[in-house]
Amino acid sequence: MNTVHNENRRTLDRYKPVADMIHATFGKNCEVVLHDLQNVQSSLIYIKGTVTGRELGAPTTEVILKELRQHGNDVKDKLGYTTRTKEGQFVKTSISFIRNDLGEVIGFLGINFDITAFTMVNQIIKDFSSTMDVDQVEHHSNESYAKNIEEVFDHLINTALVETGVPIKEMSREDKIRFVQNLEEKGTFLIQGSTERIAKVLSVSKQTIYNYLELKKVNKG
Repeated sequence: MNTVHNENRRTLDRYKPVADMIHATFGKNCEVVLHDLQNVQSSLIYIKGTVTGRELGAPTTEVILKELRQHGNDVKDKLGYTTRTKEGQFVKTSISFIRNDLGEVIGFLGINFDITAFTMVNQIIKDFSSTMDVDQVEHHSNESYAKNIEEVFDHLINTALVETGVPIKEMSREDKIRFVQNLEEKGTFLIQGSTERIAKVLSVSKQTIYNYLELKKVNKG
């Protein structure tokens, strides 16, 4: 196992010069990240730039967890999508997944470009010329760019609560089932210790969480 892990890490390390080149080309508004998905809790192994304010050891984002949960090793690159950070920045992002010789996804190279200033200029032009609303040009999603795995978990929990539409204290059994299954679809259970955390949030046992997940499999069958 350690041999495979080390070989995968050497494969990822080969992308560090690529990250340096991209950052040097596009400057301070650009951030390039390299993630090792063998440990999603602390996957950031290399970073050039400060757009998202993260440091080495930061976790994988919610967007990537969801993609991995849905597609596994067949996951496709995500190119040129726009997110909005919790600080309000608009960031244009591209993600390219990295695979080993067996075709297994082991990491990804990401480019985050801060387009906030461009968005503001577009808004000024829109106000001046009364043309199409800039907000409608491109759909953007929220991504936390968390500094640690607890922030990722909290973001996933809060998003699932909003989508479920019922406060935890008022949840029926059916609401809790939908809540847990929503979290599973987002890839939350890829995070180590997530079952215990979710059980604590809902004030139920771990076995109850497993039962809720099993119900989804039964319904699909």
